[in-house]
Amino acid sequence: MSAIENRVSEIIREYDAQGWHRTGTEVDTASAHWLVGRAGQLGVEATMESLPLSRVEPGESYVEVDGRRVDGIPLFDCSFTAAEGVSGKLGVGGDIGLFDLEPNRGDEAYQQARRSGDLAAIVAFTTGGPPGLGPSNAPNFTDPFGLPVLQVSDEERDWLRSRAEAGASAIMVATATRIPARAFNVVAEIVGHEPELSPVVVMTPRSGWWECAAERGGGIAGWLEIMRSLSEAKAQRTVKFIASTGHELGHIGLESYIDHNLDLPTGAAVWVHLGASIGAAVDWTPHLQTSDASLEEAALRHLKDSRLTVVPTGQVRGGEAEEIHSRGGRYVSIVGGHATFHQQADRWPDAVDVVAMAEYAAAMAGVVLELAAAK
Repeated sequence: MSAIENRVSEIIREYDAQGWHRTGTEVDTASAHWLVGRAGQLGVEATMESLPLSRVEPGESYVEVDGRRVDGIPLFDCSFTAAEGVSGKLGVGGDIGLFDLEPNRGDEAYQQARRSGDLAAIVAFTTGGPPGLGPSNAPNFTDPFGLPVLQVSDEERDWLRSRAEAGASAIMVATATRIPARAFNVVAEIVGHEPELSPVVVMTPRSGWWECAAERGGGIAGWLEIMRSLSEAKAQRTVKFIASTGHELGHIGLESYIDHNLDLPTGAAVWVHLGASIGAAVDWTPHLQTSDASLEEAALRHLKDSRLTVVPTGQVRGGEAEEIHSRGGRYVSIVGGHATFHQQADRWPDAVDVVAMAEYAAAMAGVVLELAAAK
């Protein structure tokens, strides 16, 4: 392995071993401390900035039909049931609807059902990857709405749909409590030779479902590699770093950071976003999204991956770059998906292509060095 591949491997292995990186949990807090320490090893002083949240703690969550119980997890931005749950007929014309739900991509019928009063509850089969439970994010986490939604593995789809066709009734339970908690962004700054120039901001999310080794690991490794490069060759512009919590909860960590730095969305020279799945091993679909042609050209001077899809400038497919786009800022963003996205199988080492992660980390470091050197 090359030196950078060794560094990437070590970072992803440590991150994966920490556990489920859900916002506001003990693992999330410990991971923030770890990242501060990792920055410190590069000679960069990072700090933890806290934000309050009402953390969702799932309780009993299942659908029971004909005496058989299928466990699941509630959606985090909907209502929850009481302990006795909701009883009724399954499926079309019934009280408990059945829908497919690819992570973060519920179709129009599902979205309408969430808002309507036609059903008492929904059971959603999480699809889009290998069999297993792949929870969706909660973009309305701070303003939950709609009826209770229980997410279950798509392995149960055929059986539950067959029971619905037979006219079976069910009990659906999706309980949870909201607990006052705190979560933490990790922030740092490397002051440039000309600090009066507008800064470059490098951002990556650090929270998510399960261990999320490939989903989040490549961004974190790249964030640290950019920090390493700048600590060795300080640029003209100051570069600010944020590794945000709350990705799966409507980007609440980044929103908190912006609320405390209201000039940055448009005041930064550019935001560089290291998004989902950078360097995933299987079915990785990398996309470059930029706010304008000059940033696209700058990025493509360093990014040579033939798999890379270039999104038309000014369009965003997802991720934290949406927050900058909606506020009128400039951005360069790498995002994508992969086979085990939001799945428990997103683990070190099988879900990770270390060579690809290292190549992207080096390329994005080159992008940032170029942008931070520009007058």
